[in-house]
Amino acid sequence: MLPTIKVLIVDDSALIRQMLSRALSVDPRIEIVGTAKTGVEAIERAMELSPDVITLDIEMPELTGLEALPVLMRSTPARVVMLSSVDDPDTTYQALSSGASDFVVKPRQGVATSLTELSELMLKKIKTAYRIDPARRLPSNAAREGGPSTAKPAIKPSGSGRMRNLVAIAASTGGPPALERLFCDIDAGLPCAYVVVQHLPAGFSASLAARLTKASGLEFAEAEDGMPITAGRGYLAPYGSHMVVEGGALPRLRLVDGPPLHGVRPAADPLFESVARTFGENAVGVVLTGMGSDGALGLKAIKQHGGVTIAQDEATSVVWGMPKAALKAGAVSKVAPLDKIPAEIRRSVRQGVSA
Repeated sequence: MLPTIKVLIVDDSALIRQMLSRALSVDPRIEIVGTAKTGVEAIERAMELSPDVITLDIEMPELTGLEALPVLMRSTPARVVMLSSVDDPDTTYQALSSGASDFVVKPRQGVATSLTELSELMLKKIKTAYRIDPARRLPSNAAREGGPSTAKPAIKPSGSGRMRNLVAIAASTGGPPALERLFCDIDAGLPCAYVVVQHLPAGFSASLAARLTKASGLEFAEAEDGMPITAGRGYLAPYGSHMVVEGGALPRLRLVDGPPLHGVRPAADPLFESVARTFGENAVGVVLTGMGSDGALGLKAIKQHGGVTIAQDEATSVVWGMPKAALKAGAVSKVAPLDKIPAEIRRSVRQGVSA
C-alpha cells in the first residue's frame, strides 16, 4: 500500500484553497492536514502539522510565498510546489532556485475548466514532489551565491562558421536551477552551440532564455522556425512545438507541430535524434534532472552515431528519472554530478576540435 501524502495548502484566495482541498482529497493517497492564507500562517502551520508537501502561492499579504520559502526550507523537510502566475515567470524561477521542488501556473480568475485542470496538474506535481529526497530540495550553490543576479559579460558570437559541435541538453523537474548552474560554468568561447529542451508551461521559455543569457555570457534565445544555429549561442525550445535540427551548409532549427511525446511538447527525443543525424560524432547529448524517460531514446541515437552522451548523477538530481532511464537504455557514455558536467562538455568539444 502506498503511503499517505500530508498536504498543506497555502493561498490567499479562499476559492483556490477550497477548490484544491476538495479536488485533492478525492485521491485516497492525499490527506489535507490544513490550509493557510498568508506566508506567516504557512510557517506556523508547517511547523505545527509537519506536512510532506506544501502548495505555496507566491503573491500573498503580510509575507509573500517567496519570502516564506527560505524559512520553510530551514524549518521543515516539506517539499514545496509553488502556485505561480504566468505574468511573473522570473519570480517563479527565483523560487525554484531557492529550493521549491516544482511549480504550477495558476489559472486566471473565474475559469472553471482551468481550475479543474489546475487540480489535476497539482495532484501530479504533489506526487512527484513527494518522491524527492528532502535533502535535494535545498537551494543550489548558485542560488545561495547569487546565481544569475551577477551577469557574466556577453560574448558576441563570431558568426564565422567555426562551429563544429552541437551540445543538446534535456531537463524537466529541477531543470531551471540546474541549467543556470551548468551555464554559469560553461566556457562561452567554445566553438559550439547549445540546443535545450526544458519541460515548461506556456509563457516561461523566453524568460528562462534571458536568465541563461545572464548566467552564462552566451546569447540565448527562444527558438523560432528556420533560425540558423551559430557558435556561441543557445536556443531554447518554445512551448507547444517539438524542436529539431535541419542539416545543410548552415544548420537551422525547425519547429514541428507533432503530437506530444512522453506527455510533453517539446520533447527531447525528437531533438536528440535530429542532432544525432545531423552532427554525428560531433554531437554532445546531456540529460539532466527530470521525471520520466524523455531523452533516453534520442540520447542512445547520439551515442550510436559516435557522439558523447552525459547523464546527471543521482546524488545531484532533484528527480533521477530521465537520467536513470537513459542509463538503463544503454545511452550514456558518462555519468557525472552537475558541477562536473561543464568540464565534460569542454573536454568533449575540445577533443573534437583537435581531432
